[in-house]
Amino acid sequence: MAVNISKERSKIAGMFNSIAPNYDLLNHLLSFGIDRYWRSLLIKKVMQNKPHKVLDIACGTGDVTISLALRGVEVIGLDIASKMLEIASKKVKRREREIKKTPHFVCASAETLPFPDDSFDAVTIGFGIRNFEKRGESLLEIKRVLKPGGQLGILEFATPKNRFWRALFNLYFLKILPFIGRMISGDKSAYSYLPLSVETFPQYSEFSLELENLGFLNASYRSLTGGVSVLYTANKSSS
Repeated sequence: MAVNISKERSKIAGMFNSIAPNYDLLNHLLSFGIDRYWRSLLIKKVMQNKPHKVLDIACGTGDVTISLALRGVEVIGLDIASKMLEIASKKVKRREREIKKTPHFVCASAETLPFPDDSFDAVTIGFGIRNFEKRGESLLEIKRVLKPGGQLGILEFATPKNRFWRALFNLYFLKILPFIGRMISGDKSAYSYLPLSVETFPQYSEFSLELENLGFLNASYRSLTGGVSVLYTANKSSS
């Protein structure tokens, strides 16, 4: 049976603004801290090409943005939820002595990126692309602002292919996670939306093919933690 969920920009922004105060706590708690490891793999992959300027889309409270800045990268974090960006800015202030290049934050949508063509060596998206209202248009915008040969790195949840991992995933994501999320955040819908948004997002080779159909090259994926999370990478043509 097909599942229809609203990804209207104002609703998504409102949902994430409402859970912003508890977002980091719930991320680490509900993933048993593994989310930090997943993000480290994304950062490691992007840093292999020694980028000078990176755009971190759906940056949330800035974990990936700040990690890149700590490595001396010029980075812009972009998100549609202003409350998330407020928290990200506070986290930067707390670590300003460590950060080599202070990141900037922009409240905007991936559908209409406020940057010139060929601006970034890399674009990262950590667990946000499944929430895009117009994914195709957004990916084309991302390709536009990437420099020739630039890299796109995306982390996203998926439904594990392995039967054992899939059974655990379904039990946790559909039953336990929404209950804990509601209890801590007080939001009745946000953590019920999460498993539904994962279910309706193209996964593994299907999403890699989507990237290639939009003109990206070398689209590939790496399954993480039994397939609960997936690291996708692709490049913009160098010509």
